[in-house]
Amino acid sequence: MLLEKSQELIELSQRKKSLQSSAANLQIIQTRQKQITDALASIHPLVEALKAFRQRGINNIDLTQKADSILSFVINAEENLQNNSDWILDNKNFKGNILKSNVENLKTTLEQQLSEAWKSYRDQQMPSTNNEILNLLAKVEAFKQTVLQIQIIDREIKNVIYPKNNADFVVYEHKIEQLKYHWNSLSSDEVPQAVLHFLRAAANQGAPLNFLTSEVQDWINQHGISDSLKIRLI
Repeated sequence: MLLEKSQELIELSQRKKSLQSSAANLQIIQTRQKQITDALASIHPLVEALKAFRQRGINNIDLTQKADSILSFVINAEENLQNNSDWILDNKNFKGNILKSNVENLKTTLEQQLSEAWKSYRDQQMPSTNNEILNLLAKVEAFKQTVLQIQIIDREIKNVIYPKNNADFVVYEHKIEQLKYHWNSLSSDEVPQAVLHFLRAAANQGAPLNFLTSEVQDWINQHGISDSLKIRLI
């Protein structure tokens, strides 16, 4: 009787150890699967941004090598798990730190390239709104409100690192159109072309003296902005 009870206790102890081992292994598997899921999820927002860029024909972003290394890692893990569910338990097989490092490198590179691609695209679409010229025109009462609108929209657009998705792109493309509208309305009928030509030159490196025609001189005197302008003698 005593021997039978001892045998039962031994078997119960072995089953307990087996269950504890299985539970520990299950936790390891779940933790490592979560590592893969979280890594891919962290990239998803950047993928959405990349899709929006490519919809607009902005294809100067090359991440083939970095993306392939992550894809290879995930495919390799999936194949080995199908063949042997215990594969993922071995630290030599599943290198989670390498996956994390590859994902972080990909994110950093992609964010940098998206930012550069956005600036290039943005600058091609936007009018050249020289802030010095705007500050000059803001001194003219009739232009103050329009100049203020231009400066607000210009800041909003330039403060964006890059659009995060297609909807974001649409918002800022609309703002660029608004900026064009206000800039064109400011520089069409309200200011003579000769004056605008002079102001653009004066607000940068200084306008040549021959730009200062009688029409231009009358306009700047009339609006009281002559003290803010630079003239080059040669």
